Amino acid sequence: MTPTRDPIWAELVQLIPVISLALPFIVEGNVDIGRASWGFLLGALLTIPATVAVVARRHLLNPILLGAGLWLWLGAIAFQMPAPRVVAWLAETQAAGLFLGALAVGTVATFLSPRGYIACYCPDARWIRRSSLLLLGLTLLVAAWAWIFRHDVRLGGGLPFIVLNVARRAMARMGRGRSQT
Repeated sequence: MTPTRDPIWAELVQLIPVISLALPFIVEGNVDIGRASWGFLLGALLTIPATVAVVARRHLLNPILLGAGLWLWLGAIAFQMPAPRVVAWLAETQAAGLFLGALAVGTVATFLSPRGYIACYCPDARWIRRSSLLLLGLTLLVAAWAWIFRHDVRLGGGLPFIVLNVARRAMARMGRGRSQT
């Protein structure tokens, strides 16, 4: 079987929901999650067409972005119910909450998905498991980093988000390379 490489658009379309929430914060340089009700709702709702677009074309979903989607849905529901304790937790944790969502999805994917947390077409199941565990460890480190720097949207949110996604993508590329040998 020839390894399949997911096209870049499949990654980019999955980024739209979280970017819809984050972009105003990044531009402004200041985050006030406690007032992001509509941003969470818009981001959560955008996860639906993004996921459908990727799955309908039989591409792999990025587990990190699925975790971000989980975080967006948690926020959307918390604001709409309302659930002030959850909203307060979201405001306190900032982007660290997003990485905890990624950690939750990554843990499930590592142990239940044949493609693992790295979401990779590779016939070597042991390599996928080891790589996924490594990415889980990195996710835990990134969540701690995001917590420490939670009051700086770029350093505590943007930078660790980029690092984690680039690491996952690089691991997936290495996995595809393994299947060609």
